[in-house]
Amino acid sequence: MHAATVPQTRRFTHILELDGLRGIAVLLVFYHHLCFTVRPAGWGQPFQFLYATSAFGYNGVALFFVLSGFLITSLLLEASPKRGYYRNFYWKRALRIAPLYAFCLVVLAVALPGSRKYVLLCVLFVSNFASIFHIASWGPFWSLAVEEQFYLVWPTVVHRRSLSAIQRFAAALFVAVFLLRLVSAAFGHHNYYLTWLCCDTLAAGAWIACWYRERDPQTAPRRTEARTFLGGFVLASLLIALSFAPSANPRIFAMLAASSASGTTILFATILACIVSRQGSPIFAILRSRLLQFFGLVSYAMYMLHSYILNFYDLHHQAITPNDYAAYTRRAALVTFVTLAFSLISRYVIELPAQSLRRHVLPSSARTLAADQLPLAGIASSTEATP
Repeated sequence: MHAATVPQTRRFTHILELDGLRGIAVLLVFYHHLCFTVRPAGWGQPFQFLYATSAFGYNGVALFFVLSGFLITSLLLEASPKRGYYRNFYWKRALRIAPLYAFCLVVLAVALPGSRKYVLLCVLFVSNFASIFHIASWGPFWSLAVEEQFYLVWPTVVHRRSLSAIQRFAAALFVAVFLLRLVSAAFGHHNYYLTWLCCDTLAAGAWIACWYRERDPQTAPRRTEARTFLGGFVLASLLIALSFAPSANPRIFAMLAASSASGTTILFATILACIVSRQGSPIFAILRSRLLQFFGLVSYAMYMLHSYILNFYDLHHQAITPNDYAAYTRRAALVTFVTLAFSLISRYVIELPAQSLRRHVLPSSARTLAADQLPLAGIASSTEATP
């Protein structure tokens, strides 16, 4: 069944709250790297708290993936009946991601000559398989590799199937990845950089996109939705809580961690569903704040650049001694300032000029679909979904 059968009930519009949610995602990842890269031994309780809470910040990548699945699937559903479907989609992806991506790869290859094998993997968008080839990896390229591998296949699924079939496929993919993680953990394997062990996040976002597309705001059963959202939060909390259960068996611990990963995906998908179904609500006013909107605006550059800036700082400064909070604060402030400065430069010197090239390669009808809403990965602007 061709995607022309997908109902054209509404046009996908910019959802302001998702820009703020993307800002939260990049701040989670930034917080994780900033705090988790200082060894906790010898530090007092304040730092121990920061270190412990920053562990959750790694899940900012999962939030980026869920956003990506939702935003890009929404755009694909809208673009599917139009001519130039594949051409327009991949041109938009290339112009959004490739310029800054290529810049970072050039800098990495020049600054670290030993990284050239890894750079080759990045060029081929298979850097998430670096450990399989016993190649050291640097930076956030693995997450963009996961996205690009997923989006080699997903546009065809959206283009060739009905809305209900796409939704069933997304649900089946979520369950399959959950089971694969459990099986892998049972055999002592838990490399979540592999696409088939983490793409449930993208599938969850895609499922929400299908649900949102056919949802009629005027007739939607609000109470039923509220109970469903509550059930999602409860299930997610239970699965996440399992990871805190004590276990001396490393395989059981790995299986609990695998369940927790699915819980995190369900949590973010439920939050996303709440936001898109209640957009404009006062409860989500913070997501529309200028501060979070700003971080959402520079999220892609901030995501791509911050770990290199942090590593550069650590390389040229002595290791921070335990309980030296002055040095710790100085490090955090300087890395934050430089990251934001370079992110703004990237946006106005690299990203926006590249976006302007759309007028030369895309028809006017396709350009309007790509306003400015990419979240990760492009792990971004606000109608696609990169970090």
